[in-house]
Amino acid sequence: MPDRAFGRRAILEGVAIGGVGSLLGAGGVAGGIERRTRRATASALERRHPVASELTVAPGSTMLFELEAPVGFEPGDVEWGGDGETGGGGTPLATDYEYAAGVPATFRTFSSTGTHRVTAIYGANESTAWTVRVDPDGTRSPEIDLRSEPGDGERVGVDDPVTFTAESSARDGTLERLVWVEGQNMTVPDVTDLEGDTDSATLVREPPGWTSAGYPTIALAISETGVVSDAARVDGPEIRPPLEVRIVETNDPVPAGETLEVVAEVENVGGIMMVGDPTQELEFVVGEDPEVVDARTVAVDWPETERVTFAFETYPVERDDRFPVRVVGADDADDRTVEVTGRDGAGPGSDVDVTILETNAPLEAGERLEVVAEVANAGAEPVSRAVALVVGHDPETVDSATVALEAGERETVRLGFRTYPAARTTEFPVVVDAGDDSDERSVRVRGTVDEQHRPSHRLGDTGRVSWHFT
Repeated sequence: MPDRAFGRRAILEGVAIGGVGSLLGAGGVAGGIERRTRRATASALERRHPVASELTVAPGSTMLFELEAPVGFEPGDVEWGGDGETGGGGTPLATDYEYAAGVPATFRTFSSTGTHRVTAIYGANESTAWTVRVDPDGTRSPEIDLRSEPGDGERVGVDDPVTFTAESSARDGTLERLVWVEGQNMTVPDVTDLEGDTDSATLVREPPGWTSAGYPTIALAISETGVVSDAARVDGPEIRPPLEVRIVETNDPVPAGETLEVVAEVENVGGIMMVGDPTQELEFVVGEDPEVVDARTVAVDWPETERVTFAFETYPVERDDRFPVRVVGADDADDRTVEVTGRDGAGPGSDVDVTILETNAPLEAGERLEVVAEVANAGAEPVSRAVALVVGHDPETVDSATVALEAGERETVRLGFRTYPAARTTEFPVVVDAGDDSDERSVRVRGTVDEQHRPSHRLGDTGRVSWHFT
């Protein structure tokens, strides 16, 4: 016999090709929704839950009745009859619960006092029944509290996990299980066993699944006597539709001091069931030491694409420069390397060449850093240049000298400054700049509390290394 419940669930989980399948059905509980395995060995109908054939419950109680799975059972095969209202109270469709639990089941609600009967028939001759007495002094339903992390009012991406936690307590008797329900189509993603008179259960959706479509999550606690709690319901966080970011155009190379423009294409790739607010702020970040220099707010509906232009006034540097730019969204980013043309246009063949010959790094914090550089006149005319020592990630001129050179002449210049007596070891750049040309070196200054260093004051640190503050 075909699995009717599976057919319905497959439709609900994959209702929109290209959109909902990845958001509603993929991932979720342990990578997807799986039917519980129950070994069908019963040759006749046997009560599984509750086991007792006679029960007394309070008015308005909803109850879960289960059978041991008979041989050849498929969801929907057992015919349920008798008293009580089916459905309602946040309970799922019986076949959806049967699919998740792997056993025949029904939910019944009893409003009026008195004696009621619930029957189950399988095939031509197999049947069983429960007698339910409804009395104000009967067994009361469990209590349940449900929350999500992140919670209502928060906003997360489509790949971020959402965790639902249910805290249950049995006012009478002990707890038996907890049923998780997707609150729009009333499907059952999981059934969790409970123990004792208080217990907790957790459901993790990764990715968020039905929450992405704006559907709530419901949890039902069930006692050992089959009494079902009121449905606890939570919407969970808002799921942010993902935006894909691509840099498609720049106006570089631009002259130093002029405005660099970068055009990004932003596409909503969330799918048709994404119901969250598509508004996002995109940041424009420049430099090796990243700095946010511009930002734009966009609201791109699915499946639209929008172009956004970012701008940055470049620094009026003397030399040509290349640096990264990056457009960053909450779910995606893209980067490029752009070029800025220096104001003096100096390049190979400029009149003055600068070469750092040596430094006395590494040195101790608080000692004087010394940098020895050679300045050469490669041109055919005499030149006079101011030579500056510039240090740090936030460049600062700390020393300078003036050289006057005849054609073909070169001169050695010694520049320096006293370092700050910092506790931490640092590395930073030093630049000897003569206007037409410059040279750069990274130096290391050991902090005053660094116990692992070995003092060294020798000249000759001529290697080039990557530098950053530590």
